[in-house]
Amino acid sequence: MKKTTSKKLLNYGAMSAAILAGANASGQIIFTDLDPDQTLGPASESFMIDLNEDGTNDFDFQIFNSAGTVLFALDTNGFVGFVGPSAYNYPSNLAEGTIIDGASPTLTAVRGDLNFNSCNYPSSQFCDGADAFVGLVLDVSGETFYGWARINVSTAGNELTIQEYAYNSVAGEAIMAGQTLSLEDNSIEGFSSFVSDNTLTLNARTPLETVTIHNITGQEVISQKLSNTTETIDLNGLSTGVYIATVAVEGKLQAIKFVK
Repeated sequence: MKKTTSKKLLNYGAMSAAILAGANASGQIIFTDLDPDQTLGPASESFMIDLNEDGTNDFDFQIFNSAGTVLFALDTNGFVGFVGPSAYNYPSNLAEGTIIDGASPTLTAVRGDLNFNSCNYPSSQFCDGADAFVGLVLDVSGETFYGWARINVSTAGNELTIQEYAYNSVAGEAIMAGQTLSLEDNSIEGFSSFVSDNTLTLNARTPLETVTIHNITGQEVISQKLSNTTETIDLNGLSTGVYIATVAVEGKLQAIKFVK
């Protein structure tokens, strides 16, 4: 298991694509990469997550029986999800970049069904064998912290793999599904940026490779290949608003938020 704070991580991922207006998803992100991944199976195996490492288990991922996988939100904790037919509780399969915060629909102190009987239950959202994100909501003495876990559930519903998880250690602040790095963190050495006269200027010590810009709805509005240590991006074609630019240099990604 490798744990790191946001300031030590080099991979930001694609989560910048879905940042929402007004959401604060910075803070101090604490990320845990399970190495090796924790795979459960057959029946009755479980894996506990102590999200904030205070000595209390917060969430229990479990092979409930030979045909089903579940997530238990322990004590007063919860997960992002919904109540389906017959009052069964289901965690939501979150797209990378989904904001997890106080506006997220949360089920507290319940069992959530991930996949039962090879997708025979249509409300089960984790039954296709693909990597997926589940939103976690942690209650600590009345303070709320938001996090996520990346999991993979077998199509047959008899195997569950937990790969990594993270949470925002600032109470009440949002996190995005898949977020491992705070927006203000500088993962590219010597990187700087500024906006002036409808131009975004990017600087780094080694040649920049690409820049991708998304608006606050997650739509990609600019994607360019770069080759110099200083590059300028024409913003004249963009409407006034908030944007996220993700810059790549030598395999590292730097995300910045700017206003045009």
